[in-house]
Amino acid sequence: MAKVLYAVVVYVVLVFFVNFGESIKWLSLQQSHLQWNLSSLNNNPGRGIRSGVRSPCTIARRRYGFVKIQAKLCRHSMEVMPHVQAAAVLASETCRSVFMNRRWNCSSIFMAPFLPPDLTRATREQAYVYAISSAALTYTMARACSSGALYHCTCASKPPAVPNGQFQWGGCGDNVQWGAQFTRRFIDNVEKHTLEKRSKEITDSKKVVKMQSDEAVGTNAVAAVNLHNNRVGRKVMVESLRTQCKCHGVSGSCNIKTCWKALPPMSEIGVRLLEKYTNAIKVYGDAFGEIIPEKTAKRVKKAASTQLLVYISKSPDYCTKDDKLGSFGTVGRQCNVSTSGPESCRQLCCGRGYRTVVDEKIERCQCKFYNCCYVKCQICRTKTQVYECL
Repeated sequence: MAKVLYAVVVYVVLVFFVNFGESIKWLSLQQSHLQWNLSSLNNNPGRGIRSGVRSPCTIARRRYGFVKIQAKLCRHSMEVMPHVQAAAVLASETCRSVFMNRRWNCSSIFMAPFLPPDLTRATREQAYVYAISSAALTYTMARACSSGALYHCTCASKPPAVPNGQFQWGGCGDNVQWGAQFTRRFIDNVEKHTLEKRSKEITDSKKVVKMQSDEAVGTNAVAAVNLHNNRVGRKVMVESLRTQCKCHGVSGSCNIKTCWKALPPMSEIGVRLLEKYTNAIKVYGDAFGEIIPEKTAKRVKKAASTQLLVYISKSPDYCTKDDKLGSFGTVGRQCNVSTSGPESCRQLCCGRGYRTVVDEKIERCQCKFYNCCYVKCQICRTKTQVYECL
């Protein structure tokens, strides 16, 4: 009984008292139009608010969810920030594409920096968003290095594997190592700071009341889960590296083959992380950020291996709108009557049924050229049936 009551208190703290999701608020950059240009600031000795010129990093801090650590990194490496913004777009588009036919369709990610509860309560969905954002940022930076867009880094080092006689290492591989290093500084350090701060408070303070202790447990548990899922995202991306080759020789022959390691399309990584999302493990944590799976020693070993996503709070079914839980509901969503998957009307509409809507499109068709000088077309009407959840 005492354990159940303790779990309830921690859950209440998770939902109402602690502000989570700090390190992914930067995803709101997908909606920004910031100009990451230092020229106007560098040419103005009195730059800043007094001169009327505000740094993009300051704007990102105030409007787009950058926390102090991220804003500081922004000021020291502003030339990297356009790629951070591109990563925000890539993460959001990949998430939306992967979940577009499911009850939770990743729409909450587009509300950043104001995150709804499904992205602050350490849910399964939050686990995916952390993993995909970590992977997308690493991906974008790795590609920026190999394309020569950043002077901080160059092509990836040659793989340690000794090539056989059929090819030789060369070309310019995607620098995943540098991308992962930057991602750890930009995202992971936010969670690490939370862990260190809360753990120090618990260790140093001798007057911690029960609710404060529970809050620290909740904060550290979520920070540890976020760090874990960040690592899973990067690990999946590294494991997705593939060997690409180019042939050299006379008349298209392949006398010499040069190969390098390159990343696949981000959509492929998103789908692989969807598998991790489906098989995610429910955990809880202690005040020092140790992740403890709920069931069996075997699952403990699995979670520790950083192979699976982990979460703390059970997700709602996302069938009905509930602002407190971050559910937008599925009323009005289009479904498929001919399948049995997540996009089917049976699953997407949660048993409420659906309605048939006839959609008519009017467009030009059967166009022909006459006398070489003008085009004449007919008007075609196309009727299609779509199905919407009640």
